[in-house]
Amino acid sequence: MSEQLENTNNAHQTVEGVALLILTMGEDISSEVLKGFTHDEIKRLAHSMSKMKDIKANDALRSIVGFFDDFRSHSGIIGGTRQYLTNVLDKTLNGNLAKDLVSEIYGDEIRTHAEQLAWIPADILVEDLRHEHITMQALLIAHLPLDYASKVLEQYTVEECNELIFQISQTQVLTSGITETLKDLIARCKENYNDGAPQTIKGTKVVADIINRLQGDKAAIFDFLTQRDQKMAEEIQEAMFDFYSLFTQSQETIDAINNEVTIEQWAFALKGMPEENRAYIFNTMPNRLATQLKENIQRVGAVPVSQVEGARKEILNIVRRLQGEGVIQLSISNEVRLS
Repeated sequence: MSEQLENTNNAHQTVEGVALLILTMGEDISSEVLKGFTHDEIKRLAHSMSKMKDIKANDALRSIVGFFDDFRSHSGIIGGTRQYLTNVLDKTLNGNLAKDLVSEIYGDEIRTHAEQLAWIPADILVEDLRHEHITMQALLIAHLPLDYASKVLEQYTVEECNELIFQISQTQVLTSGITETLKDLIARCKENYNDGAPQTIKGTKVVADIINRLQGDKAAIFDFLTQRDQKMAEEIQEAMFDFYSLFTQSQETIDAINNEVTIEQWAFALKGMPEENRAYIFNTMPNRLATQLKENIQRVGAVPVSQVEGARKEILNIVRRLQGEGVIQLSISNEVRLS
């Protein structure tokens, strides 16, 4: 039925027609039918279904009749479908040889499975993939939908992304063994996400993310929130402050932080950061210390993401302690960055 979405010659073959037909099937059957569509097609159909209100009987009947007219126009011959070829080759060749040949012909055995992962937020998928060998990560990413694969790669550091791209460039025809391993990995990723899926939205974190992206007067917003609920405002401010918030602080604040944070901690924490963020910290230091920090960053080379995240967490803990002691006052306004 996927092809019907591309053919708009007949009314029942439009996206709206297919969506209407699916709505008439009931939840259980509809869910099974939707599994036959791609990720993008499901989104298009779901969007269309969400806009359908007060469906008229004549419209539903036209869609159903159109479907059966189209169905009758086909011959009774199954044709060379993937399943048909697989069954024939299984009876002709060794099971693994048959699978390898079918995979080579269609080139989509893993891609079909991997496409289902596109519903998982990229950052959550990468958390799972980091536990796998770099080769397996690359193979899986290579079979994801292109737009989603780009989002996944953005979750890695520059060094990791470069290595993954190199590994992907080496990808060749998959053997049956690797195919099964990848399918197992895809299944685990889906299961891990489903196990953690029922989550409630933490309103303070959502608001913090929104305020972080606003270009207006953040201080005025917090004055309003504090008047309404001081405890909530404090929770939002705590949620707002992440490692990137350091790059909007005043010279005085950064000086106090630099007195507590070691060169080694900065060297690890700045790995994978954009050059402009590194330059921000370099420019808050005396030339001698800035040079020492640059040398340390080069010397440590490629490091595990866990080590980078650990260093950033240590620095944030120091910053929060300094704020709690009244040594610094973190800015929530839009500051001009040091050049």
